Amino acid sequence: MPKKSLKEKNRQTSKTKSSKKGLRFPWKKRGFGKGDIAGRVFEGERGFSDPFGYKKEDAYLFVGQKKVVSVFDVLIQYGSNSPAPIGWLLQLIPKEEISSGRVIFVQRQKGMEKEKEMSVIEKDIETNIVTMDSSGDGRSAKQRAQNASRIQDMALSGQLSGEGDTIIDSDIRLVIKAKTAQKVEETIVALKKNYKHHDVKGIVLVRRTGIQLKEMNNLFSEVTADAWHASDMNSVAAGRLFLPSSGFSDPQGTYVGTDVSALLSNNPAIIDFKGINNAIVFMGGVSAFGSIGGKEGGGLFLNGGSAVAHVISEANYLSGKRIHHIMLSEFGYRAPDSLHFDMSKEAINPLEVFGTPETVSRDATANFNKATTMMLLLGNTVNEQRYAELEVELKSVLINWFISTANNSGMYTRDPEHEPNRAKRILATANHTNYPTPFDFLPALQTNVARRAKEGERARGLADYLYTSMKTTFSEYPNIFHKTTTLPDVFRATDRNIYYDMSKLLDSKNVAGAVFLNVLAYVTNRALEGEQIVIHGLDHIDIPVKHLLAYKERMDKKKIGLITVFERSENAVNPSTFSSFTDRMSRQDAVVLGGITEKELQYINESWRQPLPNQIAQYLLQGNNGLLYFYRKKDRMGALINTHLIL
Repeated sequence: MPKKSLKEKNRQTSKTKSSKKGLRFPWKKRGFGKGDIAGRVFEGERGFSDPFGYKKEDAYLFVGQKKVVSVFDVLIQYGSNSPAPIGWLLQLIPKEEISSGRVIFVQRQKGMEKEKEMSVIEKDIETNIVTMDSSGDGRSAKQRAQNASRIQDMALSGQLSGEGDTIIDSDIRLVIKAKTAQKVEETIVALKKNYKHHDVKGIVLVRRTGIQLKEMNNLFSEVTADAWHASDMNSVAAGRLFLPSSGFSDPQGTYVGTDVSALLSNNPAIIDFKGINNAIVFMGGVSAFGSIGGKEGGGLFLNGGSAVAHVISEANYLSGKRIHHIMLSEFGYRAPDSLHFDMSKEAINPLEVFGTPETVSRDATANFNKATTMMLLLGNTVNEQRYAELEVELKSVLINWFISTANNSGMYTRDPEHEPNRAKRILATANHTNYPTPFDFLPALQTNVARRAKEGERARGLADYLYTSMKTTFSEYPNIFHKTTTLPDVFRATDRNIYYDMSKLLDSKNVAGAVFLNVLAYVTNRALEGEQIVIHGLDHIDIPVKHLLAYKERMDKKKIGLITVFERSENAVNPSTFSSFTDRMSRQDAVVLGGITEKELQYINESWRQPLPNQIAQYLLQGNNGLLYFYRKKDRMGALINTHLIL
């Protein structure tokens, strides 16, 4: 017998030890969650298009060095999804991203053999009906109900067969792919939690233990046909398909375009926006594609976020609610039953307090703050310290004037709780011409100069600067500071879409911001409970978010919905910086996203309290016009949509 070299002996010894260890303790070689021992080479049988091959175990297939596969049979308990709409099997697909592994469902169908089908139709169905019908008395109510359903199904099968329908055998396999065996198990746990969370019933996952390789080999060629798997009439089996549907395919809803991820091209996305009261639309500098009056033609909308907001708010309008559109961005479309105010021509007196006797104290305080902010915004006070000093001075003079001098004898009180009748004199009435304007407030500022002169040169200088700058500001913007309110006190029943158009004021962010504050105060008071406010292009102005919070509180108390549109990308005014006004994304009924940057993706994930799916994020980072991600909170449904909005 020829002698073996030392190298050959070592190789044989190493191979024998590895084989023994693999047979006795296979998990030690691959490990749950651990990679191979450093330096060890994966030696598998050839296959799976992997240069390192594969190894099989009872529960897993190890493919190469970084992939583990496990196959499961998916069983659906009888009656757990009956009745159910066509395409109900889509609920098997998890609604939330599972990061630990990849989930693949394979559905297989084939016609039952002719002889077997004849036996089932002519013998088995009738025999089973008679047996179940005669043995139901001694069973529980639940069993009797299930038997009644089975009898009904079998009778229907016989009827359909008589009309030429055939029997289809079908089954479903689940393939889990992950980096380690532990990750496979984590994926299964996550999938089951997803089903439980979304109330997906009757799903049983059975691992194909001992035949993993056989399952993969026959994945596209065999169908399991037995008592545990589905056998349906052809017309019924069609309803069990994984229909290549949009993420949104609501029975009643609005066509918004086609689903990018659908298996069929041009597969429509139909979204039911009913019940969407609060939403954020973040366009990120891209626009939406659409048309007006029908699907024909179309193009990219200017300020497409407004088009999206109209589509969302239409559901509330159709249900009978009034929508208040605050237009900070230019958008020419007007919804039906609309009333339009050009705010470059109309006026809302900044001093007029819109509110109720029950909330007069809060309403007055909010209006003092608003009026002070408007005056200083247009006074171009840039220095922060100077602004703070002027704000205190101006607000103090304004409150004192309202209490003691306005309309000759004063219109407010220092003690609204104990002097409610005097306090409510500050509230707006239908007689707007009798309400003082900021121009009427100028003499009080002039008097303040003389009073403050007694306190020293610095105090006199501050008061004099305030009077001079306000006099100039009021003269420069008479439509804002020298006109009484011109908007109507009562809307007609047919005035269901009210437009407050400020787009002609956008040449000056300060002017637009001041008018916006005025309009927001007016609208939040006029809007009734359950109505909706849509702010189009909030990022077209630059105003401290703290000045909006009083009106956010008012909206919350009155349960007024808010849809906020942000058109621009990388802007200081965004869903993150204004979250105290709009609320976090995680609290929205719906979110629509367009183009995003890496920085925006970070704060979107933080505000949403969950990461945006990686595939969606990659699309949005490209910033393509017409491509938007729609998300609805109530069913956690989301889809990337190639838009075609119809207004």
